[in-house]
Formats: sequence, C-alpha cells, structure tokens
Amino acid sequence: MVIHDRSYSRWDGDKTSAVRAVPVMLDAGIKRGVAQLFKRKIPALLLILGAYGSFVFFLGLIYIRYYILQNAEKFPGGLAEAMQQPEFTAMTTANAEHVFFYLFNMQWPFVLIACVMIGSGLISNDRRENALELYLSRPVTVRQYLLGKLGTIAFFIGIVTLAPALVLLLAQLSLSWSEPGEAWRLMVLLLRTIPAALVWIILASLTISAASSLTQKARNAAILWLAVMLMLGLVSGILMEVFGNQGFSLLQMDFNIRQVAAWMLGDSKPTDFNAHVPLWQSVAVLVGWCGMCIWVMLKRVKPVEIVA
Repeated sequence: MVIHDRSYSRWDGDKTSAVRAVPVMLDAGIKRGVAQLFKRKIPALLLILGAYGSFVFFLGLIYIRYYILQNAEKFPGGLAEAMQQPEFTAMTTANAEHVFFYLFNMQWPFVLIACVMIGSGLISNDRRENALELYLSRPVTVRQYLLGKLGTIAFFIGIVTLAPALVLLLAQLSLSWSEPGEAWRLMVLLLRTIPAALVWIILASLTISAASSLTQKARNAAILWLAVMLMLGLVSGILMEVFGNQGFSLLQMDFNIRQVAAWMLGDSKPTDFNAHVPLWQSVAVLVGWCGMCIWVMLKRVKPVEIVA
C-alpha cells in the first residue's frame, strides 16, 4: 500500500542556522496586543482620540501658524501680528518644557493603559497556558524570549510617547530650519528627547514584565503592579510629611523617572527637576529597579531540560 501522507518526512532545513526568535515573538506579540486593544470599535476609537488628540492639536497649531505667517495678506484684522506675539510664539514652539509636559504629564494615562491591558499578560498568560515549556524546549533562549516580550510592551509605550514627540520636533524643524540657530537647537532637543523617553519606556516595560512573571493571571499581575506603585507613592508621601525630608521621594518610581528625564531634556523648572534631591541617587534607584526586575524575570522564566 502506498502512503501519500508526508507529514512525517524529515526536515531538510539547516539546524546550525541562528534562530531568530525575537522578531517572531515581537511580531506575534504586537498582533495580539493590537487585537486585544481594538476588540471593540467604540472603545478603540475613543482610545485613539485620547492618545493622539493632543498630538494632532499641537501639530495642527504649528502648521496653521506657519501658514498664516506665510500668507499674512489673506488674513485681515491683525491675525498674523497676533501669531507673532511672544506668548503665542512660545506656546507653539517646541522646547524642553513642552516635550517634558507631553511625555510625562499628558501621555502617562495611556502608558498605564498599555501596561495594564498588554504588559500584564505577556508572561503570565504563557505561564497559565504552560506555553513556556513549548517556547523554551525549542531552540529559543530565555534571553530571546524576554527580549521579545519586553520589545512588545516597549513598542506600545513608544508609539504613544516617543513617536509623537519625535514627529512634533521634526515638524517644527521642517518649518523653522532656516531661522538662525533654530535648526541646531531643535536637533539638540531631538537628541535629548530620545534617551529621556527611553528611560520612561524601559522602566515601565521592565516593571510590568516582572510583575507579569510573578503570576499566572494577567489580572493579578496588573493589580500587583498598580498596588506596588501606589503603595510606594503613599509611603513616600507620608514619610516626607512626617520627617520633612524630600529624600524620601526617591521611593517613588515616577519621581526618579521624571528627575532623570528632566535632566536629560535640560528642563530645570522647579516643578520638573527637584534640585534638593541629588541626581545620582535617582539614577542609582532606577538602576537598582532595572537589576531587580531582570533578576526576577530570570528566576521565573527558566529553560526546559529535555531528557532523551
């Protein structure tokens, strides 16, 4: 009898070739995250409008001002002169203060949504479904697995923080590059914005991924992450009130991120950068958080030994 089923035929691929697991896991994670965020049309539309409404507003304001100034004769009533007033010019010109306000004051709710809805289930769902054994019994290392998961949540955080900020700066640069010194100022600000946003992205990704690795349910991971962040803020606030020492603000994750990011952006406003707390202490705390999160994930995600 002739057997036509070829499902048991030998694989003819190259076993020595490198396994590109990170791009595959990143692609699958992004597709799953998009499907989870946009499961229903109306909440998805509201989420998009909320996340990018301010971005579209500021971008439109920059181009409208440029158009009016270039076509001043078409707009009577002194509109062009009003656009050149110092107050309006400062409001529509990108600077460190505006970038900091956009990244950390306007977009933090959407970073929170991304962490809770997507990041909390990155590793916990695999633990619940026993998928870690399937991943790590194949030629996929723990490093590749974790990089794929971290890249997934970092992608979603980046598209609501870093990507819009870069577009706003590039739009401003495309319109005012011919002004003396403006191109250099914006290029420096652009180079400062990238590492400042990366601090925000990396810390949020590491902490939610570490919380996800500790549980087997995404809901529990989200509750754990939110509870830790909230408790640190409450304890820090109570200790500062009792002892009158601003050094206890180092317990707050968001304070340290804002402190380092404000320094990177060159924003020295008292509301953004606290000169009473040494910068190196905030850096040390963030490095400690990174090390602890990586250690937790390495302990919770272990390779599988195959016994022949």
